[in-house]
Amino acid sequence: MSELQLRVFTGDAFLCERALAERTAALCAMDAGMERYVMFADELDVSSLDIELRSVSLFALGRHFVVRRVEKLKTKSAKALASVLEKPLPEGTYLTLVAGSLRTTSVILKAAKGLNAVTTHATPKGATLQRLARGLIQDSGLDIPSPVGQLLLSECGNDLLSLKRELDKLRAWPGSQPMNIQTARELCFNHSETTVYPFYDRVGEGRLSAALDELEGLRDDPGRIVGGIIRHLSRLVMIRVLLDHRKAQPDIVSMTGLQDWLCRRLIAQAKKRSTETLTRALRLGVKLDQRIKQGRVAPNDALMQLLLSATAS
Repeated sequence: MSELQLRVFTGDAFLCERALAERTAALCAMDAGMERYVMFADELDVSSLDIELRSVSLFALGRHFVVRRVEKLKTKSAKALASVLEKPLPEGTYLTLVAGSLRTTSVILKAAKGLNAVTTHATPKGATLQRLARGLIQDSGLDIPSPVGQLLLSECGNDLLSLKRELDKLRAWPGSQPMNIQTARELCFNHSETTVYPFYDRVGEGRLSAALDELEGLRDDPGRIVGGIIRHLSRLVMIRVLLDHRKAQPDIVSMTGLQDWLCRRLIAQAKKRSTETLTRALRLGVKLDQRIKQGRVAPNDALMQLLLSATAS
């Protein structure tokens, strides 16, 4: 069966990766010399991609372009890419888009559906999740008893792509006996641990005690957390200024290019803070970031200084 020139895989990350691997293998079976180009949507120049798709390779008859993280595209770029999809591709040129969750209103999804090019993969659950997990463990060649396999899946937050990556790493384990639960706990990274985003939200809300509670459970590098606070404060300052100019939420979404759900959350935080307080904290954050990079302040000390400033009333 011949491959469609355009395919869009969206939904569960593991199933999308498996579908991409199967498509790549099928294209290579058709043309062993096919060239493959991989791009990421958050770094994509759509006009350059359009030119590349319609150019001719000097070294191969077939070309396969893969664009990942399509859900990261901002509105303007998404519309431009949707226009590209509506143009016919030259013979021997194939385009695959890989995305997480895309809204039903997505212009890219609509354009691809019009070409019957979309495959949506629902996140596996229940018996399907267990079956796929067992298959991954079996394919890994590792001697992993069922209880240990269940522990690994749980530690990976029931995420099959994370499980596959952990199994790939565990192949380097030199043990000759079946892996036990204690060894699995020592070797497997816990993907279900606390994320940093609730901490940023508490900082944005100006709640010092709650932010400290969130910080206690984090294992991230203090310098990276400082960078994250600066990024969060930058967004809050921008939104606070727009609120001061009486901009409505749809206008703020359009002007900032942020996802609607994220914009709503940031607006709720910005409404609780003053422009002066946020700006003062942002300025301090930039100075502290420079001092960290210059070795003039320890990241932990900088984090505490910035946290106190960012949550001040």
